[in-house]
Amino acid sequence: MCFKNSSWVFTVWDKEDMIYMVRVVSDRVMTATIQDLAVKEEYRGKGIGKKLVELCLKKLPHGNWWVHTTPENYDFYKKCGFEIPQISDSSTMTYMGYSTAKLEGNR
Repeated sequence: MCFKNSSWVFTVWDKEDMIYMVRVVSDRVMTATIQDLAVKEEYRGKGIGKKLVELCLKKLPHGNWWVHTTPENYDFYKKCGFEIPQISDSSTMTYMGYSTAKLEGNR
């Protein structure tokens, strides 16, 4: 049911085996949140997870993005362009596409 009610879901398969999955909830205009990014352990470190995040950001390039994650994943999301607005126990990171677009003259 969570896939059906998501805005976007992208998967990568190895034959019959789903090895990567990312799920996004969005209003499709201004904001989006990566709710889940799952990678089978033996496929990690190959850059495909980062490519999936890039694919997501292209769906709403001038929107504001959030990701629900845990501290051990912060470095991964930083490599994808996300920032931690303030260091705390919070696990919300942001990618402010609207602000970036405005600075680049696209808004």
